[in-house]
Amino acid sequence: MNIQPVTIANCVLIIIGAMIILFCILETKGFIDVILFIPEIQRKRIKIYLMIHRGLMIFFFYGYIIALSAFIFNFSLVSEIFVSIIFFLGAVFVYISIIVQSKLFAEIQTTIQGMLPICSMCKKIQTKNKDNIEIWKRVEDYISERTDVAFSHGYCPECYEKEIKKIKTKIE
Repeated sequence: MNIQPVTIANCVLIIIGAMIILFCILETKGFIDVILFIPEIQRKRIKIYLMIHRGLMIFFFYGYIIALSAFIFNFSLVSEIFVSIIFFLGAVFVYISIIVQSKLFAEIQTTIQGMLPICSMCKKIQTKNKDNIEIWKRVEDYISERTDVAFSHGYCPECYEKEIKKIKTKIE
C-alpha cells in the first residue's frame, strides 16, 4: 500500500482533531458545575443543550475515526461523505455552542449582577414570581431557588455570646 504524503498530512490533521474533540468531551464535565448557579427552570433546558452539544462531540470523534480509516484504506466515497456530514454538523455544533454559552452567561449575569432590593429590618429580598408579581422572600429561599445550596442555621461567635448573655440574664 503506497500512501501519498497528502494522505499522511490529512491523517495527522484528523488524528489531532480527534484528540482535541476527545479533550473537549472530557472538559464538558466542568459545565455541570457552572449550571448549578442557574435557576432550576432554566437549568433543565440548558442541560438538554449541553447533552446535545456533548453528543455532537462524541459523533465528531467517531466521525473522525471513520474518516481516518477511509483515508488510510482509500475509501474515497466514505471519506467524502463523512467529511460533508462533519462539516454540516460542525455548523450545527457551533450554533448549539453559541446558544449554550449565551444562555449560561445571561443566567449567570442575572444571578450575580444588578440591584437586589433587601429589607433593612427582616433582610427579605424583593423578587418576582413566575407571574412577574413582586414578592418578598427570605435570603435563604432566594439563594436556594437559584443554586443547589442548602442552609443550616447556627450562631456566629458574636451572636452566640449575645444569646448566652440573654439566657444568663433571664436565669438570674
